[in-house]
Formats: sequence, C-alpha cells, structure tokens
Amino acid sequence: MLQDIRFALRLLAKNLGFTLVAITTLGLAVAANAVVFSIVHAILIRPLPFPEPERLVRTSTQYVEQASDTYWPFSAHEYTELAAEAHAFQSIGAYDDEDANLTGTEQPVAVHAATVSASFLPTLGVPPMLGRFFDESEDRPGDVRAIVLGYDIFATVFGGDASVVGRTVQYNATPVTVVGVMPRGFEFPEHAQLWAPLRIDLSKSTRGSHWLNVVGRLKPGTGLEAARDELRPLMQMWAGQHVKEDVIDPIKHAIAYQMLQEELVRPVRAALLTLQAAVVFVLLIACANISNLLLARAEARSGEIAVRAALGATQGRMARQFLTESLVLGTLGAGLGIVLAMWGLDAVMMLLPEGVPRAREIQLDTSVLAFAVVVALGASFVFGLAPIVHTHGGLAGTLRAAGQRTTSAANKQLFRRMLILAQVALAIMLVTGAGLTIRSFVRLQKTELGFDPRGLVSVEVQLPAKSYPNDAAMLSFWKRFRDGASTLPGVKAASLMSGLPPKRRLNWNSVHIVGLPANDAFRWHIDYWQIASEGYFETLGIPLLRGRLFDPTDDEDKAGVVVVNETLARTLFPGQDALGKRIQLYNVAPVGESPVEQTIIGVVADAKQGGLEAPVGTEVYIPVRQIAQIHNAAPNGESFMPRSMHLMVRVDGDPRAMFSTLRAHVASLDENLAIVRMETMDRTVYEAISKPRFVTTLLGCFAAVALLMAAVGIYGVMSYAVEQRTKELSIRMALGADAARLQRMLVLEGLRLAVVGIGVGLAMAGAAMFTLSHWAVKESFDVPGLDPVTYVLVIAVTGGVAALASYIPARRATLIHPMTAMRGE
Repeated sequence: MLQDIRFALRLLAKNLGFTLVAITTLGLAVAANAVVFSIVHAILIRPLPFPEPERLVRTSTQYVEQASDTYWPFSAHEYTELAAEAHAFQSIGAYDDEDANLTGTEQPVAVHAATVSASFLPTLGVPPMLGRFFDESEDRPGDVRAIVLGYDIFATVFGGDASVVGRTVQYNATPVTVVGVMPRGFEFPEHAQLWAPLRIDLSKSTRGSHWLNVVGRLKPGTGLEAARDELRPLMQMWAGQHVKEDVIDPIKHAIAYQMLQEELVRPVRAALLTLQAAVVFVLLIACANISNLLLARAEARSGEIAVRAALGATQGRMARQFLTESLVLGTLGAGLGIVLAMWGLDAVMMLLPEGVPRAREIQLDTSVLAFAVVVALGASFVFGLAPIVHTHGGLAGTLRAAGQRTTSAANKQLFRRMLILAQVALAIMLVTGAGLTIRSFVRLQKTELGFDPRGLVSVEVQLPAKSYPNDAAMLSFWKRFRDGASTLPGVKAASLMSGLPPKRRLNWNSVHIVGLPANDAFRWHIDYWQIASEGYFETLGIPLLRGRLFDPTDDEDKAGVVVVNETLARTLFPGQDALGKRIQLYNVAPVGESPVEQTIIGVVADAKQGGLEAPVGTEVYIPVRQIAQIHNAAPNGESFMPRSMHLMVRVDGDPRAMFSTLRAHVASLDENLAIVRMETMDRTVYEAISKPRFVTTLLGCFAAVALLMAAVGIYGVMSYAVEQRTKELSIRMALGADAARLQRMLVLEGLRLAVVGIGVGLAMAGAAMFTLSHWAVKESFDVPGLDPVTYVLVIAVTGGVAALASYIPARRATLIHPMTAMRGE
C-alpha cells in the first residue's frame, strides 16, 4: 500500500495541472457540503442541549378558521388549566419575552429578557451554573424580586464575578436579587439574556389575550400521541365550561402539541434542506468532472497499462493502484475543502439572517469534519471507478487502444459523454433554480412598501413599570419623547408608533362592527393594531386617501377615532364607504356599561407590516392619546398603553448622523433608560428580507460553481476529442480546409453535447420547481414555475459557456501547423 501511495504521489506531482484542477474541483465541492452541513447539523440534526430533549413538547393554540399551520400562544387562563389537568406531562412551564432595562451597573443596559414561570427552567432541565432558579414564592403577582442572569450578561456586564449571585441590581427600575447564572450557551427562548419571574395575575388577564408560550416535559414512557389522546376530552370539557368566552374548543380554537425541536426549526427546515440538496448536486458534478479527467489520464497512460499487463499485472492489482491514486486525490481534496470551509463558514455566518434558531451552535466540529472527510473519500472512490471501467477490456484491448490514438472504443466515448450530460443537466438545475430565486428576490426588493424609508431613523425604548406605573405616566413620557425630538436640529418630522414596519408580529385581534347582527358583527379580525401619535402618516409618507388624519385634539376626552388602511376598509365594508363607520376594538365593558366605540375618520394607503413577501393585512391606527379609553373600559383593568414604542424621525442628510443626538435626547428625559434598538429605516427594510437574501446568495454561489465545473468538464472532453483527431484535422488543413470552418465544426460538436444536457436539465428543473412551488411561496419566494426570461437567460449563459469551453481547444488545434502535427503522429 505504501508503494502504491508513493507511486500515486509521484504521478500527481508529474501531472501538476491535472492535480491542481482535480483537487480544486473536489475541494470546492467538499467545502460547500461542509459549510451547509455544519448549519444543517447544528439546527436540524443535533439534539437540543437539554436533558432528554425528546420528551420536550411545545404546546400552542390554533384558530383553525385562520390557518391550520399557524400557531398561537396561550392565554393565562388556558395555561393554568392545562398545567392543572394535563397529566401526561411531568411538568409544564410558560414564558414570554420583553425588552428591559438593567441598571445598578456602570451604564444602563438594554437586555432581552424572558419572563418565565417558576416551573419553566426546571422543565427544560438545565441547572444554573451558579446559584439557583427562582421559586414559586418569587413568581407571584407583584414586583419582580429575583432574576437569573445569562452567561453573556454575567461575563460582559458583571465581569464574570461569581459574587454577583446575591447582589441587588435594578431591573426595570425595581430592586431585584440575582439568584443564579445560567451556563454558557443557554439562551432559551432564543436570544434571552436573563430570566425574570412571569408573575401571572389571572384577575388582570382575559381569555382572549394570547401571550404565553408553553413548553412541557412528558412523563417517562409517555409518547406524544398518548398526550394528544388525553387532550381531546379536556378540550371538550373546557369548551362546555366557558361557552360564552373565547376558550379552547376542539373545532374552532384547539390546542396543538409538537415536539419542541421540530417546532423550533420548522421555519427554516425547508430552506436548509434545499441548500443541502444543492450542494449534493455540486458534489455529483465534481465527481463526474474528476471522473472525466481520470478517464482522459487513463487513456493517456494506455501504453503504461499495456506494458504492466504484459508483465503480469492483474486486473485487481491495477484497480488497486487506480483506487489508491483517487483516494490520495480525495485526501488532498478533503484537506483543501476543510480549509476553504473554515473561511466559507465565517462568510456564510455574516449573511445568516437574525432569528435563525440555534445559530450560535453552528461550528465546524468533529462531526462536520468527519462528514467532510467521508464525503471526500466517498467521492474519490466513486470517480476512481472510472479508469477501472476503462481498463476492463483486458490485455488485448488495452494493447489495441495503446497502438491506435486516432479512434476510441464507442462505449468509452459514450460513457464520457454521458458524464458530461449529467454535469450539464445538474448544473442547469442549479442555475435555473438560482435564476428563478434571484428574479424573485429582485421583485421582492422592488415591492412597494407603502411608506418612504429614506431619511428615517427609529428609536425604541421600554418604560419600566416601577418608574411609569400607569397610563398617565407613560403617555406623559411619550408626549415629551415625541415633542422634544421634533425640535431637534435637522429633524423634519417626528412621531411615535407601537409596531415597526415592514415586518412585525401579527395581532389578529377580533373587532365588533357596530350596527350588524351579533353573528355577523363578531366574525372579523384585524391583523395589525398600530398605536400612533399625530404626525405618524406624514413622517412615514403614507398618503391619505379619504377623510382626515389624527391631530392633537384627538385626546382621551374626545370621542374615540381610528384611521384604517385601504385593505381593512375594503374587507370589512365591501362596496361601502368606511368613513363614519363605528367599530368596537375591545368589546368588553364593566357591568352596566357599553363598550367604547371608535369612529373611522380616515382611510390611508396600505403599508407593509407582515413582510415584503406577504399580502397586505388589515390594519387599524389608534391615537396614543386615546388608548386609555380602552383601558378604562376594561373590567379587569388591562392596560393597552404600550410600554415599548418606536420614535420615528425624518431627517435631512445622513440619518446615522442623528444617532448621538437621539441618544442624548433619551438620556435627557430619563438617564436610566437604555435604548433597545436604534436603526435607520433603510437598514430595517434590508433586514426584513435577510432570509430570502441568504438563500438566494448561497444558491447563486453554488450555481456559479456548478456552471464552472460543467465548463471545465466540457473543455476536458473537447480537448481530448480534438487531441484524438489531431491527425484528421491536420490532413484536412493540408488539403486546404479553412481553419475557421473546422473550429465551427468542433464548437458545434461541443454545443450538441451541451444542448442535450440543457434540455434534460431544464425538464428536471421545471419538475423540481413545480414540486417546490408551495415551499417557495412560504419561504418568501414568489417563484413562477415557468418564467420565460429566466429560462432564456439560463440557456443563453450555459450555451455561451459551453461554446467558449469548446472553442478554446478547437482554436488551439487549428493553430498547429499540419507538418508539426503529422510528425507528432
């Protein structure tokens, strides 16, 4: 074996051009597979970093009339009933998230906190690195008394000082005790930096308010189906107990169980598997390419093979030598691929969109490295079979082949051409898929937003309950926040809003239309609530279509008013004028009182809220000065005044130049407030399409690599074919044949080979796009199955590449003087 390896290394060093092309081809394919597999392995395959993760279940609710695959959180009442009655679970925990202010340190720090039940962290089963969890006594209604820090906050804000456990800090202006620190890497729910008690108060929560995410741990030996079987009679029981309220109902508003890991990765599963399939195609193209190179090399070594066969070398002995050479190539390709994968993964991580689950777990670990080695060696075994098949004809056939360079056996030529057809077809599939997604992404970027993001800056702050305990205190701050910003130098307009477009959470709140029968009045929902100040529409550039906009006189003492978007006006009032119509956004009131009504005073143009790829939803705009009307009408005192709002300012010049001024403005109002997020609106829109951009970029890169490999394959086959016909071409030129005509003849031969591959590839691509069309729409790609422009471009680009790859060896052959070529023969 060592002798075979040394011989293989000498041959590779002797044929340096062949070696570099083969190793680079394999290295690129291995690197692409390793990079994508590292992402797939970390997100889809590797178990969650919790004890016995197969027992963890995400529980959600569904409004079946909305969408069967859309899951909603629980209301507080639904969660407490489930926790008490669902005996299939060993424990159940709930969580929500919020942006919070952490003070008592050198500077106020904005943190992303998870508010969780006392049972939540024990349900996951990950013990704290330091200290303890908070307990039931610390998870009761009232002020927060204890928090658990995440490792990053522990290390960066508190310097990794273990004595922080037991220390008092300010959490949302409330003194709390740090009771524990979670281990490095624990960030569940996603991006949580600390954990605070949930403190559910059922007296201040309604069944229609869905805000709690729930995770349960099944009892040992209990499966998911058994838990679902137990759930059905429970849902029927709850439906009978609360027939007049928004409650669990097995038909309209059901509970759904999914395994936690499957639910976490569901939004990205299809995209990642598509990318993995794409890099497998790249690997297959590389195998076909290197097989062709090895075939050409084996035919060039036919004399050596004949001599070895004549001296008694067996077929098995020569096969071992060929496999050794290919495995050496595979080893070198694996090494190059791993190095390229290290660089490539860093580049891909920069493109990875925010919100991808388990993103921090992505790395080139031993599993990924082992995968890369197996892929490289497996591929080398596959393409190493090609020269073995070539020498299978025995000694006589090998001797004949060695003595006749002008012709080749028809079956061997067919095999090489089939490899090229496969390369071209697979490359066409990738290029077509990439072309369609690129076209879709370009259209997505040109989507009409409904507002003008240029020159806009958004600043989000979160008001602590301790410092701002009621609606009046919050409204006072929001007024000062907005009014002060409008007077800053360089600010053209300023306003407040509760939800940041163009992509935010769906509200889907029910609405009552005044004047309709009860059965009709309650069947509507509004997709988005936007609580806004006066000047909102002018600041964002949303045009008024009918009626009027908010003004400073629309305060709490005046009759309730709202502005709606065109889609809501058309959906709720088809064929009618929405102006003057009355609705009830919150159809609950204390005993003896009527719910507060709102009159529609204006209709504005649609603006994107659910993402650029999503249809525009129904939206209602509520003046922030009047939101307290709904609070006052709520029998349980539930507040609708937002604690978190976005200040939007439109400025002259570069909006980023306003960042320091806006920071100073926030500090002047409350020095203990940390800014949650400050960004230009252009950047916010850019991030809103980060997921389709990520998929499009990677598919485009893989398609370019595949096309390059196909071109190398065509070039190799045509070079060998021209070399084999050198004598024929020399005779033709000696007899007066025009060189340009011979070049056209050879290029057409290469194109005929490519055209068949293009046809097969286009058919396969069309079938694949038809199959994946449902996924493509869900993943933000409005990909048409038959887009003529894309297909024409794919044919033109691939045909051009094939023509160039055929022209180069054809031109080189016709430049050789006939006498020189004949002497070589």
